[in-house]
Amino acid sequence: MKTTFGSSPGAALDGLARAISDEVAGFVRDEREIAKLQARQARRLARAVGLAESKAELLQGGLTPKAREWARRSLRAEVACASRRSEGAVSRLIADAETLVSDLPSTLAALEAGEVSYAHARLVVVHAGSLPIEARAGFEHAVLPQAREKNPARFDDAARHLREVHHPESITRRAVLAREERAVWLDAERDGMATLHHHLSAVDALAIHDVIDQAARAARSDAEPRTQAQLRSDILADRILGRADGLAGFVPSVIVTVPAVVLAGCESDPTDSLPSIPADPPAELHGYGPIDPGTARRIAAAAPTFLRVLTHPATGDVIETAGRYRIPTALREVLVVADEHCRFPGCGRRAARCELDHTVDWAHGGRSTASNLAHLCTSHHHLKHEGGWQVARPPDTGPASRTLEWRSPLGATYRTTPPARASCNDPPPF
Repeated sequence: MKTTFGSSPGAALDGLARAISDEVAGFVRDEREIAKLQARQARRLARAVGLAESKAELLQGGLTPKAREWARRSLRAEVACASRRSEGAVSRLIADAETLVSDLPSTLAALEAGEVSYAHARLVVVHAGSLPIEARAGFEHAVLPQAREKNPARFDDAARHLREVHHPESITRRAVLAREERAVWLDAERDGMATLHHHLSAVDALAIHDVIDQAARAARSDAEPRTQAQLRSDILADRILGRADGLAGFVPSVIVTVPAVVLAGCESDPTDSLPSIPADPPAELHGYGPIDPGTARRIAAAAPTFLRVLTHPATGDVIETAGRYRIPTALREVLVVADEHCRFPGCGRRAARCELDHTVDWAHGGRSTASNLAHLCTSHHHLKHEGGWQVARPPDTGPASRTLEWRSPLGATYRTTPPARASCNDPPPF
């Protein structure tokens, strides 16, 4: 359908911009209403479980474990049939609903208010579920402000780190137990395809993925019909099955950020003068999240293909960088650590796979300093220069802040701030 807005091109453009803004605003309102309805569904499912168990108790003259299980199975089948869902999906919805109602009331209230989506609420459930019950309230209080500000992917990163902060058990002990679960298994798919799962340490997984990605990028050409994803799959299969040496010559480009006390190798109380720092502070594997200090020490000592970034344990400031890495200058190394991801709102592409952009363009007098450089993926780099999006350093955040403020072609503004896990000061221009 064609709509006419005004008699002049300027009036038509203004009318189209207003119409687009109205549709976007309407979409956001609909999202909030959907969240409210999903919160209502969660409460209904939790109540239905209680009612089903009460019914079983009346029928059996008591609620035995077997009676409770059959009541739940019957309810699960009832909801699945009525809503045309699988019983497995309904089982997950019921489990989420019970957790939200009983353990995470503030998250459920935020969902009811339309402040967070169900995807955000479910991530709170998942991360809180791996914490002891007594630690969940503190985690929920800390994580909800992040849920209100970030998209689910970026919120998942933030929640993973906050879970680490609130977990009372040592990350070293948990890492030892988790490594016992490493495995490989196969899921049959349709149309002659299958999914091969490899559950392994995050360090090895990230290094493998990085090498495969490098090889796939090197194989791209105008004559190559395969996509990046297809090339990654083919190169890995060829390498494992010995059909070709598709990974020869490639080494992983992986960054680990290590608190200085970790490299000291102290096991008892390395932070007496810093009481707010845990006895075994986790290191940060970029592109994944927290890792145990033992693994970080091994990387720093014996893995020359990793970039080790040493940080102050209390402030997170970068103290030094060391190790082999493809980015040639100290400034680039520090900024990869400081930005972590593409700095466009919601983008999760790793900074090591992005381009450094001058916030104030070089052609307009912008300098090549940390305060004027930020990582953008190729797509969002083009969007800034060709798509009408504008970016600036907001003056109210201070000279050391890495906050960026984006302005869309419709006039909406969005701020992005990298995780406060490493900071940098301006080195000399390069």
